[in-house]
Amino acid sequence: MSLLEVIQPDNPVLRRQAARINDFGATLQDLINDMYETMIEAEGVGLAGPQVAQSLRLILVRLPDDENSQEIYGDDAGKLYVVANPKISKRSHDTISGVEGCLSLPGLLGDVERHQSIEVTGQDRNGEPMCLQASDWLARVFQHEIDHLDGKLFIDIATRVWRPEEEDGIVEKEA
Repeated sequence: MSLLEVIQPDNPVLRRQAARINDFGATLQDLINDMYETMIEAEGVGLAGPQVAQSLRLILVRLPDDENSQEIYGDDAGKLYVVANPKISKRSHDTISGVEGCLSLPGLLGDVERHQSIEVTGQDRNGEPMCLQASDWLARVFQHEIDHLDGKLFIDIATRVWRPEEEDGIVEKEA
């Protein structure tokens, strides 16, 4: 396994519609393993194919699993989700605003409104159909990562974007 470069918005792959995965062979399995290693090393909770310059409909999600996280996330803490060709098939009417960051946008945070719960369909790492329910923080991470597959970044939909180290904390969004 090896670490992959997490690209930033100057790379056009990050803004492209990702391609559907049809081949679940060794090359994809190696990519999944490398993406997992990269995500863990970067201390991320999610990673999408386009973030590592692979224009493929592939996401990995893993919430933290330390002691505090297990109290907060329960059974979802530390569980790895690998989803190929993910699609949000159901969304709650309820939404909630929360703070998001992104490995492709280091140093930026933003307030983003997301559905509180969703249903995601897709395929597991072996191509088998899967369906999962996600709510709260897990739902937010899935929505964030699926947005990457359509070339969308959290800064595109954030109501406020800022750099935590800046004294005033606010970065003006471009219209």
